[in-house]
Amino acid sequence: MTGAITRDNAQQKVSGYLTSVLDDLDSTWTPWFRELGWGDPAPGRVLVEAGDTYRSGCDDADGAIVVASDTPNAFFCGVDKARDGAGTRVEGSVILPVEAFVGIWTGTFLVEGPLDSIGGFQGEFTAATVVAHEYGHAVVDRILRAGHLSDSRGPRGENSELIADCLAGNWAATVLRRDELSVTDIVQAVTLIQKIGDPQPGQGHGTSAQRIAAISRGFFGGSVSDGGQGQPIGCLAEYWPEEFG
Repeated sequence: MTGAITRDNAQQKVSGYLTSVLDDLDSTWTPWFRELGWGDPAPGRVLVEAGDTYRSGCDDADGAIVVASDTPNAFFCGVDKARDGAGTRVEGSVILPVEAFVGIWTGTFLVEGPLDSIGGFQGEFTAATVVAHEYGHAVVDRILRAGHLSDSRGPRGENSELIADCLAGNWAATVLRRDELSVTDIVQAVTLIQKIGDPQPGQGHGTSAQRIAAISRGFFGGSVSDGGQGQPIGCLAEYWPEEFG
């Protein structure tokens, strides 16, 4: 997953790369959903290009979510309607601000101090992990819909975010099986997760340690020593025990 994008071509190529990651996620999750009779997991796609702004139908603590092309975050909204990879307009969409992702390659993403500028979390797989996390929220949303469950029946507290990390790890393991990951890719992604973890438990997204444990569970299973690949049911049982425990 390395070498496709450089600092020099990032502005031109990041949108295409994000689309290719979403395509890969669709192709990974769709067979699992169909095997279980849960329908199509593919979310809508909103790529907020340079100069554009997207107003989501979802709210946060400050009101309606408005995403600019350089907003340093990515989102999933269960009520936003957009076209999926097949061109079908669906409810429940991933929102990706393209210029923020460009910053992963240009060294401006979440740079707050001199060590950040080294670019420890730059690279294709770092960007892909962020996308896979938001897709994880879409997976949960689609499971709720398939089971005709209300949103209140979803994962609770920090588990609502940690399950998305775990499901991102499931997908990453399939990329590794295809020999498309290097050790550097994985280290970069883990470095980003350490950066964006909550300082203390109980703040919504999980601490760095909790988030690394979640993506590791998705990637390896119960522990690294298992030597296997994590499965979605492991993520569901761990972070959604009310329904799958």
